[in-house]
Amino acid sequence: MTRAQSFKVFLKHFSPEKLPITLSDENISYFDRKNRPLSPDVIRQFILQDQDAEEEDEEMTEYIACNIIPKTENFYAVVYWKGKLLEYDYIIASYDKNGVLLNRKVIAGLRSDGENVKRSVATIDKDWIVSIIAGEQVGQEERYDPLRSKLMTMELMANGEIIFNHSVD
Repeated sequence: MTRAQSFKVFLKHFSPEKLPITLSDENISYFDRKNRPLSPDVIRQFILQDQDAEEEDEEMTEYIACNIIPKTENFYAVVYWKGKLLEYDYIIASYDKNGVLLNRKVIAGLRSDGENVKRSVATIDKDWIVSIIAGEQVGQEERYDPLRSKLMTMELMANGEIIFNHSVD
């Protein structure tokens, strides 16, 4: 199978969802049920391409196809979930028409050291603006303190570049 054919197969794993869409730990099961599993070959060819050797995945790392960003003309953009022990990320990645990775950024996720939990949620709007709210639950706190949250934005540009716009404290 040619690279172009493999890339078309890769893209078919991602569901077309209407924007805006919110990505959080609460909706990964929706994508896991709706989309076909990504094969190891597809992961290696299109998700792990250009990844540094030191960033190699652990044996138990899992990937779930989420959604494809609609109405891109000169590129394709997808969101996938990457999960491993005490850590998961929603990642937006853009590709040229031949499946070559243009850009990728973590836009939401969760990190825990076993005591503290850092969590972020992202919303992608119809203009490809990604609004991210990130916060932390420290130690044995039972309640989340919204005053420790940060709001950030990224934007998916018309050329497939993903840029960090700003952080609001």
